[in-house]
Amino acid sequence: MKDLSRRAFLRYMSILGLATFSATALYAKGSKAQYKYQETPKDGKTCLECMHFIADTNECRMVEGKISPDGWCAAYYKLPNKAVPK
Repeated sequence: MKDLSRRAFLRYMSILGLATFSATALYAKGSKAQYKYQETPKDGKTCLECMHFIADTNECRMVEGKISPDGWCAAYYKLPNKAVPK
């Protein structure tokens, strides 16, 4: 077996890592069950006010399928308050 230098080994591993990374989907959604999605609000929190909710299509950036604006899931993250221009 041929001895590899440290530099050659690291170069090989870098190329292998880049090849793996480029072949992997960067945007994968989880199932409704995985995120404990429910069609009703939880503690007054709804998908409509979540940063992951896409109102135009009633979809979520995190959860697969159609989402109710009145629903809730474990990925809920409230939209940050927008600054009021002076």
